[in-house]
Order: sequence, then C-alpha cells, then structure tokens
Amino acid sequence: MTSPKTDLACLLEGTRHQIRRPAATLGIAALGMLLAALAPFLQLHAGLPDDAAVDAILTFVGLLPLELYFIPRFLICADAQCGQNPLNPPGEWRQRFEERWLRAFWGKALLALAVGIGLSLAIIPGILVLAAFGWTPLRILLRGESLAQAAKGSYRMMVRAWQRVLLSVCAMGAIYLTLIMVLSSLVELVVPDPTPQVRLTHPLIWTGNFLGSLLNLWLSTCLLALYQRVEGAAPLQSSLPRAG
Repeated sequence: MTSPKTDLACLLEGTRHQIRRPAATLGIAALGMLLAALAPFLQLHAGLPDDAAVDAILTFVGLLPLELYFIPRFLICADAQCGQNPLNPPGEWRQRFEERWLRAFWGKALLALAVGIGLSLAIIPGILVLAAFGWTPLRILLRGESLAQAAKGSYRMMVRAWQRVLLSVCAMGAIYLTLIMVLSSLVELVVPDPTPQVRLTHPLIWTGNFLGSLLNLWLSTCLLALYQRVEGAAPLQSSLPRAG
C-alpha cells in the first residue's frame, strides 16, 4: 500500500487533543494571557523603557513557563491517552513527564541554537537543521530517548517521510499565521500604538493574548498529531531492551 504524502487529518486530530481536555486547554490559554501581562507590568512598575525590544524580551521570558513546563505536560498527557506507545503508557505519563521535561527543554534549546546559527550563516543550513532534527525534543519528551538517540530518530523519520511532514507543516503553519495576523490586525485596529498602561488594562488586548495562547497550544497539538502519524507509519527502533 502506498503511504499518503500528506497528513492533513493531523489538523483535526490536534484540535481533538484540546477538545478532550477543555479545562487544561482553557487553563493554559488563561495562563498565557496572564504571563503576557508581565511585560507591561514590569515596564510600568520597574521603570523599564517602553521599547519594542524590551517588550519582546520581557514577553519571551514571561511566556517561557508555558514552553518549558505546561505545554510539554499537556502534550505528553495527550500522547499517553492515545495509548500508542509503551514508552509513554497512560497510567505513567506524570512520572515520565517529571523524568523527561527538563531534558526535552534543553534539547529544544540546543535545537533552537543550532537553527539560529544556521539561519545567521546562510538561512538554508538553519532550515535543513530544523527539518532534520525538529522532532528531537518531542522524542526526548514522549519516548525518553537521549539527545543523541532522539536526533538520530528524528533524522530517520524525516528521511522516510519528509514530503508528508513538509506539506502538513506548511498547511498548519499557513492556518496558524493567518489567524495570528487576523487577530493582531483586529487588536491593532482598535488599539493602535498602545502604551504599557493600555496593554495592561485594555480587555481586547487581554482577549487577544488569550486567543494567541490558545492558537500556540493548537499548533503544538497539531505537531504532536503529525508526529504520531509519522511515527506510526514508519516504525522506529524502540528504546526498550530486547528480550533474549
């Protein structure tokens, strides 16, 4: 049987991951909304300058707990509930998460560093690094692999299914960027050039931050669904010891 060249069903599957856990989904979106308010709060109360670069740095730092802990926790739980892999059984995902989340974060940080260096050199090397090793953090988180194992596994997955992954990622990325641009345009239309005081108090900006956090989680769950499809379609070597 010829394997499909796209996995657009991952868009619906990623959405279902959120629908199955509405309380956690809304909780992460609300937390993202609160953390996004950290930047204008510090600018107002710590005397930091109202500068775009300062705002970007503060926003990145403020939202770091989501990428570091809460979104990975959501993903490993969603993966366990699917019951597709013995390396992340449904009854043990909390323990697995505590064992793996920090290693997965460092894997993600190293990947971002490598991609950043590649992009700064000639753009294409950074894209190739991301394409080859982009699944590394998820493999560490979901399957408990070492950094080297996860990098090799990510490369093998992409060699086998790069067309499927590329087309599916382009589709979900287009949807995500379109919705983000529409959301940003609406906020900017109603609240042009907001001061820190306005960003901290205007309800539309809080709503935009909530919806933006919801979209970020949606993108992560769609990538999880795509990973599960590609992993299932191209069986990989298990990290479990072989019998005999």
